[in-house]
Amino acid sequence: MMLAGGGDERDSRILDETFACWTLSEEGKMLFLPVALDGQEPTYEACLRWVESVFGPLGVSDIEMWTELGGFHRGRLSGFSSVYLSGGNTFRLLALVRASGFDRELGDFIRRGGCVYGGSAGAILLGKDIGTCAHMDANEVGLADTSGLDLVAGHAVWCHYQPDNDVLISDYVAERGIPVLAFSERSGLRVEGARMVPWGEEPAFRFSLEGKARVRVGDLVLSAS
Repeated sequence: MMLAGGGDERDSRILDETFACWTLSEEGKMLFLPVALDGQEPTYEACLRWVESVFGPLGVSDIEMWTELGGFHRGRLSGFSSVYLSGGNTFRLLALVRASGFDRELGDFIRRGGCVYGGSAGAILLGKDIGTCAHMDANEVGLADTSGLDLVAGHAVWCHYQPDNDVLISDYVAERGIPVLAFSERSGLRVEGARMVPWGEEPAFRFSLEGKARVRVGDLVLSAS
């Protein structure tokens, strides 16, 4: 898995290059899911053009976009080597993947060795709890249970991190007892098997009940097993 803090293609270049290599090492077909957005502005077509402009030059030209999950059926991911979950409203994204059963299918896809990229809302979804988005996303779908997919060793994920978020993050950890991995727009997380390391241009930060710790790019956060 690759989690990105939510920057543009210049910020996430290192993460994108690594993910493209993972995609091409398999069959090379990517599924693009912009469903965290409502498709109005930006339009889904604009989103597809953007992702093609990022990954086409990196060799990934076979990209299929799904704009809804309502008709999703189990097993449909078997033809893809990677899945890209883009940003938007995290509450909307969690509601959609739950209602369709896509959350379970995505977990199975990862356990079978499939590659998943989560950017911003997509990255937050992969964590233990999506309450870390509450300061920037409106819960318009009325979710009461904010449990995420819990694929990051029991951590919640904080994207678009800036130092002035520290109080908010510390309060979240104290209230919920869930450790948080925080990524700026120029950082992310690379997860391969049991190894979980910050990746990109800047370090990550881990918040726990013991406080805040800086984790350098390439350093092991902790075992993801």
